Amino acid sequence: MPVNAALKVLPIVDLAVLSLLESQLNDPRPARAFARDYIAGFQDRFLRLTRSIGNRDLAAALDAALSLRNSSAMVGAARLSAMAETFEVAVVSADLDTARRTLPAIELCGLETISELEERYLSAA
Repeated sequence: MPVNAALKVLPIVDLAVLSLLESQLNDPRPARAFARDYIAGFQDRFLRLTRSIGNRDLAAALDAALSLRNSSAMVGAARLSAMAETFEVAVVSADLDTARRTLPAIELCGLETISELEERYLSAA
């Protein structure tokens, strides 16, 4: 499933989310550690999405989608969070074909998100 126009309007990374986290914690280090942990965990989260759909395990697919959606929102990855929500809706509807078709776009967006976090946030430290 191609990424629809509404999702393309969302930023890959909204740095204001991380800036707010830094100010709430009164220290940028925990926010930066969270961003590094998010990057390190992306491949595992994506693999969980892929495996759960391959195994036709709706409960595991929903859990994986929620994990990706929530962690992405917390790190400011607005577009990836919305894509995970699209995947989640397909899973809840038991539409595994649609969920499966979203996987390549989710993977690509995840890789773009990682690049943006590394270049625009972590390297700026």
